[in-house]
Amino acid sequence: MHEILQMILDMVKTHGSLAMFIGGIVEQIIVPIPSPIITMSGGAFLINNGTPLLQALWGIIAEVSLPYSIGAIIGTSLIFFIAYFGGQPLIDKFGKYIGIKWSLIEKIKIDFQKTIRDELFILISVSIPVVPVSLISAFCGGFRITPAKFYPIMFVALIIRSIILGIIGWQMGEAFTGLANGLGKIESILTIVGAFLILGFLFIKREKWLKKNS
Repeated sequence: MHEILQMILDMVKTHGSLAMFIGGIVEQIIVPIPSPIITMSGGAFLINNGTPLLQALWGIIAEVSLPYSIGAIIGTSLIFFIAYFGGQPLIDKFGKYIGIKWSLIEKIKIDFQKTIRDELFILISVSIPVVPVSLISAFCGGFRITPAKFYPIMFVALIIRSIILGIIGWQMGEAFTGLANGLGKIESILTIVGAFLILGFLFIKREKWLKKNS
């Protein structure tokens, strides 16, 4: 893990915004990379710590947030479409072992579409720095949220998330590394917790659906 972290830091120092773009792609696919590290390192190394706030904010948006978010959208597409096209076959094959059918997923999807809950879910969840983006992407793909809805909201959420982390990195300077590692550990824990919460959510919906259709 230390070698991966050092490689990321060296890449950011050397390649700047290009590293943000590539890092955005890679961190969505390679699990051991704590996602806060990319944008925090961008804020720390690409924006001078003594830069005035408004100038620093513009620099973070232009040099860190935009290239990172474009890369992250590309990277997270892989997870989204694997879940989008592979979710039903997996539920059909293994869902019986946990009491979940694809018809339940379809029912939940219809319930989501009646309100703006799915848009708010993506926006708020992804904007929180320690929430794993890949888990939200898999959830959205599994529940067949349309790409036309998924991509714009995901992009805005990634912009917000990366600005927050970029500002933290800019304020902390090179001292951000310890915090980034801590956030990475929290993110890993939240991935496991989040997976169980999604399963719990499905079981609750299953019970309500069974009562309604009994």
